[in-house]
Amino acid sequence: MVEEGMELIYKKVQQAVALIQRLREENENLKNEIVRMQDEIQKLKEEAKTLREGKQAINGVVKSALSTLDEAGLDDVLETIADKVEEESEEPEK
Repeated sequence: MVEEGMELIYKKVQQAVALIQRLREENENLKNEIVRMQDEIQKLKEEAKTLREGKQAINGVVKSALSTLDEAGLDDVLETIADKVEEESEEPEK
């Protein structure tokens, strides 16, 4: 009976050792996954920064172009074209 008790204790110890080993491996895998995800987060932050900078550059170009158009007085030109189109649409067809 003592031998059966010792055998049971031995099996339980082996199970505990196997569980500890599995948990250590899982812990290592999770640590590696954390590092991989942190790298991915850093890459995404850099990409977001690049996109923001690109957006700011595009906004600057658009504002500059609009300013140039305003300086060129294109409002008068557009108004003249609109008037001419309106006049032509009012003329009777020949």
